Amino acid sequence: MTTSTQPAKARKRASPDLRRLVGGECASLSGSAVSTVALPALAVLDLDASTIQIALLAFLGQLPNAIVALPAGAFSDRHAKRPLMIAADFAAAAVLVTIPAAAFAGVLGIGQLYAVAVVLGIAKIVHSSASISYLPVLVQADLLQHANARLGAASSVADSAGSNVGAALVGAVGAARSVLVDVLSYLVSAFLVWRIRTPEPAPEPASAPAEGRGSLARDIGEGLRYVAGQPTIRTVIAALSTLSFGLAIMNTYWAYYLLVPA
Repeated sequence: MTTSTQPAKARKRASPDLRRLVGGECASLSGSAVSTVALPALAVLDLDASTIQIALLAFLGQLPNAIVALPAGAFSDRHAKRPLMIAADFAAAAVLVTIPAAAFAGVLGIGQLYAVAVVLGIAKIVHSSASISYLPVLVQADLLQHANARLGAASSVADSAGSNVGAALVGAVGAARSVLVDVLSYLVSAFLVWRIRTPEPAPEPASAPAEGRGSLARDIGEGLRYVAGQPTIRTVIAALSTLSFGLAIMNTYWAYYLLVPA
């Protein structure tokens, strides 16, 4: 009798926290979609950026995916996920708020956009890595597939809605002011994650014995070897990498050729 009621109680406790996690992910993704539209528009319309500068902006925005993703995943396994997510959200909000501040002061330059793109990309990778690892803390193993599906569906809707809202905001209030929506979205995400109350198991200390947890580089190597040995995962990663490469090319060209007057 006791064992049958404990899972039900655990699920009831996890359900509000799962909603908070999904809500935070939707808030940050919808806001990020606004910035995806606003930053190139700001570079083209307000800073008269050249094709090379737009290409460099798109490249720097994608660079953290190639460099930071693996270390961020291993790092999130070694540390508490919830503080990492909150810190990443605050870092993203802080760096983004410098854009409208500099624009209103008349000192915004393309170099600042480059720096924002890099820091924002790192913050998003850290948040995403911690969020993926955090989901199993909130739901039981038999509900994990359903929770992943729910999170993925909500994230897709939020991303699409954010792009449409971003385009409307850029046209209505200007690119610099529309970035404030993304700032607010990250603050909402941090607040919702902060409100999660499900206890998180303490991570294993980095100073564990050699037969236990190894160095960060060893964790990354083990992850790569695991992926290399799984045909399904290799195929998914190859497909996603190809898609990301194509989207990066598209993001380079659409801003310049759609926004620059003929």
